[in-house]
Amino acid sequence: MSNGGSNSAMVASMLLFLMLVFYSDMVHAKTYTVGDGSGWTYNLTSWTQGKHFKIGDRLVFKYNPRKHDVVAITGDKYAYDKCITPPETIVYNTGNDEFLLSGGVNYFISNIPGQCEAGLKLAIETR
Repeated sequence: MSNGGSNSAMVASMLLFLMLVFYSDMVHAKTYTVGDGSGWTYNLTSWTQGKHFKIGDRLVFKYNPRKHDVVAITGDKYAYDKCITPPETIVYNTGNDEFLLSGGVNYFISNIPGQCEAGLKLAIETR
């Protein structure tokens, strides 16, 4: 004799549990202001130390839009390393830009000539 009702209840319970875990992760997502009080500036590698970025966290880039901009380069380490803005990439320049972190490494650079090469770039790995 099959116990179909019990199996259905178990599947429903498992789905509810998974939904609660997913919802909990979303509720606990953090918002980080890049560079804290200094904002989007050069050589931010030490800013990431001690932080544990997760998928769904948000990064807010604050900067003077007359001096800087920011470009999110999805999963393109070569473009990040070489400071290349790929075609069809959106260049943000509001001075208060927000990005949702995805899985893997999230790359950000300045599109203004010479700035990325001088260290206005950031790589964020999510865990």
